Amino acid sequence: MGFIAEVQLSHDDLVLVPTIKQLPEVTFRYEYRTTADGRSHQFVSAFSDEYTALEEAMEGDHTISNPTRIATFESRAVYRVTVETDIQIIPDDCAECGLFVFTVSSNERGWVARVHLPDRDALATYRECCRRNDISFHVTQLHDSSVSDDGTYVLSEQQYEILTMAYYAGYFDVPRESTQDDLAGHFGISDSAVSKRLRRAIADLIAGTIENDRSTPEHE
Repeated sequence: MGFIAEVQLSHDDLVLVPTIKQLPEVTFRYEYRTTADGRSHQFVSAFSDEYTALEEAMEGDHTISNPTRIATFESRAVYRVTVETDIQIIPDDCAECGLFVFTVSSNERGWVARVHLPDRDALATYRECCRRNDISFHVTQLHDSSVSDDGTYVLSEQQYEILTMAYYAGYFDVPRESTQDDLAGHFGISDSAVSKRLRRAIADLIAGTIENDRSTPEHE
């Protein structure tokens, strides 16, 4: 099945984050990374109406050196920068767990990575790789990729149906207005099947809304 996750990454030593925070009105998009002469180089697009202030900020950014504009288009410019930080947006270790990157773009807090992961273990590996470098890691969206890659919500049709019925039947009220027996009768399934579907649906909702590393410190 797999999952598509959108992850907010924040750390002052992530590439270009000092520039991003100085000029939050500029949006960066990560294009690709290459290595030459033992140095890592990153290509990024910068979406802006004016590039003088941007290039001044990049010159003073301790995470990069040699910022070079290599192409200018109507709404963006493409830069090549030499990376001067060991903190990676997508750690190399994550390739082994099957992580695939769709997009990486900036917001006012740092970088937002939209990635595909084969399972929850891969998400945990990505989070742990970031934690080792004190990167603030917050999952802002988590979707089931079995239907599409454009934002399908994490609940299956069965899970959605049983949660909806349980909610409107008062199963989550205090005190409860309905029981698992009532839900089982409605769906024509056993009590244990109701319990299993509810637990799985609730677990997936939690993963999709609050599964992030809240113990990792924020970097202002």
